[in-house]
Formats: sequence, structure tokens, C-alpha cells
Amino acid sequence: MAETPRTTSIRYSRLDDLVKFVSMSPAPFLNHMQRGAKHLYFFVLPFSGGLILPYYSSESKIEGEYVTLNRMTGRSSSSSKPSFDAQSLDIPILEVASTDLVGAMD
Repeated sequence: MAETPRTTSIRYSRLDDLVKFVSMSPAPFLNHMQRGAKHLYFFVLPFSGGLILPYYSSESKIEGEYVTLNRMTGRSSSSSKPSFDAQSLDIPILEVASTDLVGAMD
């Protein structure tokens, strides 16, 4: 019988920290879903037969469809369109309708 992959969650206290983590991925993006009054932003990373689930929880939603990380200053901001700035990395925010990973973010 196949073994269920282990899920390890990492909750960041700042959105900037999650954005910096995700920016190191070859395909950076953030997933977003609302659960009650909370907005969850997360990234799924397969690792050694399991999953690592870094996430950030907030009472407020990020406005826009992108988080832009300025690589020179390390600061992030949000926008409704990509910046196309050579010093920045635009990370799309993908809206999630449902997932069974929500329990790992409690």
C-alpha cells in the first residue's frame, strides 16, 4: 500500500519572509485562499517523499495579482500587473478554490 506523503508546514510571521523563500524557487508563485476571516498565502514544495508547506496567514488580503520583490532592497509590494523591472521579481498570486492542505496550516 502506498504511503501518504508527510506534510510539514512552516508558518512565517511576515509576508516578506515567505516572498523571499518563494523567490528562490525555479517557478515562484503564491497560492491564496480565504478561510473564514483569514487569508492564507502558501507555496507547496515537494521534498524527500513529502511536502513542505511554507505559508503566511493574515486578516487582510493582498491587493493586486502580483507580489513584486525588489532584489536590490529586499522589499516587496503588490500590484495588479507585473512590473517588468530588471531589478525585481514579479510573483503571481493564484486563487485556490479548495485544497486538502488547509488542515496543515492550522
